[in-house]
This record gives sequence, C-alpha cells and structure tokens, in this order.
Amino acid sequence: MTLGKPRSSTPYDPKAVEARLYERWEHNGYFHEEPDPARPPFIICMPPPNVTGRAHLGHASTYTPMDVLVRYHRMLGDNADWLPGTDHAAIATETVLIRELAREGTSREQLGRARYLERAWEWSRTYGGEIDRAFRILGFGPDWQRSRFTMDEGLSAAVRRVFVTLYRDGLIYRGKRLINWDPAAKTTISDAEIEHEEREGVLWYVRYPICASARTGRRDLKRPSAHAERDYIVVATTRPETMLADVAIAVHPADERYKSFVGKTVLAPPLLAREIPIIADASVDPAFGTGAVKVTPAHDAADYEIGLRHHLPMPSVLDQEARVHANDLDVGAYAGLDRYEARERIVAALREEGLLVREEPHHHAVAVSERTGEVIEPLLSEQWFVRMAPLAQRALEAYRAGRLRFFPERYGRTYEQWLENIRDWNISRQVWWGHQLPVWYTSKGEILVAETEEEAQQIAQQRYKTRELTRDPDTLDTWFSSGLWPFSILGWPKATPELACWYPSQVLVTGGEIIFLWVARMVMLGIYVMGEQPFRDVFVTPLVFDAEGRKMSKSLGNVIDPVDLVERYGADAFRVGMLRQFRLEGQEVRFHESRCEEARNFNNKIWNAMRYVLALPESLPDPLTLPQRERLTIVDRWILARLHDTIVDVGRLLASYDIGNLVETIRQFIWNEFCDWYVEATKLDHARETRAAVLCFVLNNAMRLLHPIAPFISEEVWLTLPHDGDTIMTATWPDSQEIPLDREAERRIEETLKPQIVAIRNWRAGQKVPQSERPLVNVSEGAFSAQELELIAHLARVRMQVTPLSGLPTGTRVARISAMAAAVIEDPDVELRRLTKERERLHAEVERGERKLANTQFVANAKPDVVAKERQKLETYRNELARVERALDEVVKSA
Repeated sequence: MTLGKPRSSTPYDPKAVEARLYERWEHNGYFHEEPDPARPPFIICMPPPNVTGRAHLGHASTYTPMDVLVRYHRMLGDNADWLPGTDHAAIATETVLIRELAREGTSREQLGRARYLERAWEWSRTYGGEIDRAFRILGFGPDWQRSRFTMDEGLSAAVRRVFVTLYRDGLIYRGKRLINWDPAAKTTISDAEIEHEEREGVLWYVRYPICASARTGRRDLKRPSAHAERDYIVVATTRPETMLADVAIAVHPADERYKSFVGKTVLAPPLLAREIPIIADASVDPAFGTGAVKVTPAHDAADYEIGLRHHLPMPSVLDQEARVHANDLDVGAYAGLDRYEARERIVAALREEGLLVREEPHHHAVAVSERTGEVIEPLLSEQWFVRMAPLAQRALEAYRAGRLRFFPERYGRTYEQWLENIRDWNISRQVWWGHQLPVWYTSKGEILVAETEEEAQQIAQQRYKTRELTRDPDTLDTWFSSGLWPFSILGWPKATPELACWYPSQVLVTGGEIIFLWVARMVMLGIYVMGEQPFRDVFVTPLVFDAEGRKMSKSLGNVIDPVDLVERYGADAFRVGMLRQFRLEGQEVRFHESRCEEARNFNNKIWNAMRYVLALPESLPDPLTLPQRERLTIVDRWILARLHDTIVDVGRLLASYDIGNLVETIRQFIWNEFCDWYVEATKLDHARETRAAVLCFVLNNAMRLLHPIAPFISEEVWLTLPHDGDTIMTATWPDSQEIPLDREAERRIEETLKPQIVAIRNWRAGQKVPQSERPLVNVSEGAFSAQELELIAHLARVRMQVTPLSGLPTGTRVARISAMAAAVIEDPDVELRRLTKERERLHAEVERGERKLANTQFVANAKPDVVAKERQKLETYRNELARVERALDEVVKSA
C-alpha cells in the first residue's frame, strides 16, 4: 500500500498536476503496448490529422472519445493500443507552399521538383508537431512510440504495392472523364472535397434560334427574326460562358410544350455559328427555368451524363486556368478571357443581338473547393481512376451481414446509399507533394506500372525494347494512402507481429463528414488487400457548433482553441465539460463553455472529498479493503449498491459508445450520491467504525471509473489515497461482482429516507428557514430507527422528535411536511413576523416587475430575451408570493 499526501489545502490546481503526470506517464512508457496474442486486442487507429495542422474543437470532440475507450480497455486488461500518426495533407500543404514561394518571387516550376520536395519536407518538419503538442496538453495517450507519417517509406511502399496490384487486377485505369478542377490549386479534387455554398446569382433567359432548315426543310443558317412565332426556344442558364461549348438543348420527353421541338436544331449563341439538336431526356426538370436546358457535357456533371446517354460530342472551351480556349471549337473574340470576364461579354452580346429575354435574381448552391474556396470548374481531363463497383460490393456485404456496425445506426444507411450509387474514384492529383504515381511512359506513350523504376525499366525492356522512360508527374489523392492506414501502419506488406495481432482493429472513431472520403474507402481497400474489413464498429462523433448553433469559422470570430480552454479550466474540466454535451443520437453539439466551468467545480468537489478522507482521525486501511458485511451501516450498504449499479451502467454505456450519458452517470454518482449524500452521512458518530474503509473503497473505485474521462485528477487522487500499483492507468477496472450488494438497504434509503430528507429540505427552502436554525420536526413513533433519525436530522439540519401528532401538547402548531413528518412551529409570533417580512419583499418585487413590463417603451426597445427574462422573473415572484401567503394563512389559522 502507498499513501500520498494532499498537495494543497486550496482548490484543485490542474496546472500543478497535469504536465507533471503526463511527463511521468510518457517517460514510463504507460502509453506503449506490444502485441500479445494471449490477451483480447483493442486497437484504435487515430485518424491522421494534417501534419502542420493546429488542434481545434473538432479534433477534441473526435479524439477524446478514442482516449476514453483505450484507457478503459487498458484497465480491462486488454491488449489495448492507440496508434497515432499524421497525414501529409497534399493539397493543403502545397497551397501554403506555393503562396510562400510566390512571396519570394519564385514558383515550384522554377524551383524544380527535387528542390521543391526538399522544401516540403523541411516545411513539414518545421511546422509539424504542433498538433501532437496540443494532444498531449489535452491528456491524449496514444502510443507515441508508434507514430507514423503517411509519407514514411514503409507507408509509401504500401501505397505503391496496392496501386500496382489494383492496376494489374484491372481496377485502376487511365481515362478521359469529367472531373472537378480547382483553378486555384491547379489540381483535380474529389466530390467529397467540395462544399456547396448558397449564393445569390443570376438566371439568364436566352433565345436559341431554330434553324430555318427545321422549319422549311432547307438548310438555311440565317438567324430568324427574334419576334417570329415559334422560331426560337428559350433556355435559362446560370453560366452563359459555357454556351460556347453547348452541343444540344434538352427537354423532358413528357413536356407537352416542347414535343414538337424535339428533333429540330437550333443555332448556338452567342456566335450562332453551330447547329445543335433539341433532344428529349428524362433527367430534365420541367419546372426549372423554361423547362428547356442547354447541354454542355464538358463543363457540367449532369450534362456529361446526358452526353453519354445520347452519344453527344464533348468539346471543351475552358482550360485549367479557367480561361476560354479555342482548342476544340472556334470561340471567336472570347479566346483567352477569364471565365467571369467571358460571362460579362457574352451577356452583353446576347443583349445587343436581341437574344437575351430577361435576367432575374437566382439563389443557388455553388460548388467550391473546401481547401481554397475557389469555385470548381468541371472539366474533361485525362486522369487515373479506381473502378469502384467491384470493391463496393464486398463493402456493402460486410454492412448488410452485420459485420460492420455504425453508431448511430443512421450513418450505416448513409454508407449503404453511397456505396450503392458509387462512381469511379479519380485518384490523380496535379500537385507535387505526395505519393507520386508509380507510372512511367515510353516515348511512344506506352504505359508501365511498377513499384520501382528498375522494375518498370525491366518490363519496358521486355515489352518495348527500351529503358528510356518518363515518370508521370501526378501524385495520388491523399485519401488513397489514408485508405490503407489500418494495415499500412502495422507494417504491411511485411508480415509483422502487429499485423498478425492487431488487424482488424475493434472500432474506428471519426466524424460523419468523412464517411465517404475515408471510412468507406478503408473498408473497401481493407477487404481487397487483407481479406477482411479493417474494423468492426464505426463510432461517429457529433459536429460541434458554437452556442448559437453556428459553424465555427475565422470570419465569424467564433473559433475555439481547446488549448485555450485547458489553460482556463484544466484538461479534465475541458474533457468532462465537452463530453457531457454529447448525445449519441443528437449529432450536433452546441458547445457551451459554462459546462467546462461546471466541470471545474466537479473537480473541486472530488478534491474536497479526498481532503476530507485524508483528514479523518482514524487511520486509512489497505486499498480496496471493506469491513465485514454485518458491521456496515445502512448508508454504507446503500453507497456500495449505488457503486455496483454505476459500474454496470458505465460498462453498458461504454459498450454502446454513449459517451454523453456515460459522463453524466459518473458525475451523478460522484457528486450527488457520494459527495452530497454519503460523505455527509459519514460525519455522524455511528458511522465512525466503518467510514474510513468504505470512503477509501468507494473513492478508489470512483476514480478508476472516472479515469478514462478525466485522467489527471483521477490519477492524482488515486495516488494520494491508499492504492496498489504505480499508476491508475494500469489498475484493474472496477468489477461489480466484487461489490457487496444489499438491495433492501438501497430501497430503504431511496424510497423512504431520501424522500423524507428532500421533503424537509424543500420545506426549509420554501419557508426561507436560515441555515443556522434547526427547527423541530415530529415523526410518528416506529417510522424510523434511531440511526435513521440521526441521519435525517443531520442531512436535513433539523431536530427530531418521535411523538404521534395526536399526542402533541394541546395548542401545538405544526406544518405538514410529508405523510410521515410535520414541522413543529415553536414560536408562532416569530414565524408570523418572518413570513410577513418575506411577503412584503415579494410584493415589492412583483410591483416593480409589473411596472417595468407595463412600460411600452421598455418592451419595444429592449432585446426580446431581456423582456422574456423580466416576464419569467415576474412569474417566479408571483408564485413565491402565493406560497408565502398560504404559509401565513396556516400560521394564522393555527394561532
């Protein structure tokens, strides 16, 4: 047994505890684990944050539950490890580097690829590590000795192996497809990396003249009169600049307005130099605009699908700079213009030619890059893709068979729907920082895919009789390497003990916004490479908003740095305050900082309970030693029963990932039941014999329950009280079967004694009885034992007497408290004066509130919430006044 000393008689000071304990934990290797086939594994792969990122509230809300779960399973005795790492964040890092190079008057092309990559590695080393520092401050305990980086050589080897295998299995191909192009980052991005912003735009209604040949049977491309009947069709568009690449007009086949138009041709504005057909397609929304839409397959995703169905040509008029080009079509004087400048000039030309019918405001969603904020340009481009349908099928089977579970379950349905409608994945990116494609080309354009250049040269020599190769400059989508994370960080493709013991892992904890980007791809690639899914459960943590329900952003000035909150309240208080706001089914948290303040008060409550135990005059027993059962008081037996049930509830809540209710359950037990009720009850004389042992036993178990959530204060208290072992981190998890259980004692306290005490406390509060006074309360004979009467008197701050109400002296005045108790009014005059004074005070408050709310100027000018608070206060005062007047009536009647 080891017994520490309280560090201070002042409130708990996290700054004196947290850094000291974390250094001790890390120095002693408590976070590290080795594979052990003899124990059940519990492995969590940390979602790798950006290497140069800074911790934000989203990190805290997602990563804290991981720490909770691993600490819990370590105490269960499992082979538990939390595997950390960071992501190279290709586009984000490259965006910053290119901006920095521009400030220096140079560019990546001028620097050259080799020197640029040296610069990127230097950047990562210089600015990396900040997020790991923040994670340590937050109390996170991953196995830092196993930290990996997605650009590590081992992980890079895994990326090359999987790419080559997929290619040779026919699941990776190169093709010209419509992709999302970010003109600012100069790269393709995936659908999942796009945000849709609601913006105010313009909807232009444009006349497309019907060709004379369609009306007369002659091929006559002269522009008809804008006023001739049925000699044009009107189309609505938000993007006039892409009219240069229109290849058709589409209408719904059931739209009666346009049935006679289908099959005819029109002249494409603004140049009126090309004849394009009017076609029918069921994807057209007859309610949008005029019900007729222009089809531009090279610059719109929906139009691209129409183009495929109708075998339409797909000319492009915008390049990677988002400027008009003439590579595929004659674009006249618009060549070289920026897309927005081209838009303005085309609209002006349409207006001048009498082809612009009208323009009207239009609120619509605009696709922008989440990294750069630039409006995305759909472009036809030669890129590398993964054929997803065969991979998705097995990932769907895992979910439908129940082998893959989501918490909350509704995310499983989201996962299923996405996989059912999956499209091929564009994996090539036009950035230099990242995993370069293991692809080489001969001078004639033949493709070679190999893990190394030497292997590619050998294949080229065998097939094409050449060793002169050029490597593809593109890199892989960051999510490709992240998709291999669960097995690549365990050493694959090598056969390692970690891979044998720790794949698959047990749970993935992540945010709902990356189910498509990351979760589904890990499942697909894990099954493809390893033959089984990479984890059993997916726990989706909620999105965190500010207290007003707004998304946190720099522009709103509402971004919260969790490290700042730790500085103010301590890591434990931040963790408890944040996690307490979680609800499993409610996937939005409106973060209230006040919960961190409440958690700080909770820590002080625990600290004071520890100081009370240490200050007991009797010596403290060995850890986890209880007196014989028959010596336990009724309150001892009650708190042990409550501890038993709390252990059971906590285990159930952890198993279902119900973190918010988990925190609330532990907090309720420690604060309300242990501190407010049991600790107070041990101050009675009859409790002295057993209190030291039971207090130490319960507080020891409570700290072990609390440890995964609040690791620092639980360790400090555990180390200070009698304990076994060097750290609470490796202490055993509380076992409910080792707790003596007395349901009869529990029922007596919960159903009889506590209701009586609460009733008396409520009566005291209602009557405004000063804390210094101990009024006399009468109870019926035989209702309570002597120890119970002593308990009620102490906890309710009253004096007790046992006499039937009928046996009280004549003229005794009483106030009924409950069916079993009544307060004896010993001096009616004093009571009358006290209640009269209180009535006067409340009457004055009611009058003040009524005058304020009768002031129309105040009601009109004050903020609505201020007026609402005044109305609430007035209602409270009125209710209090009515209660005091009833109490006065009782005293007067009894007189």
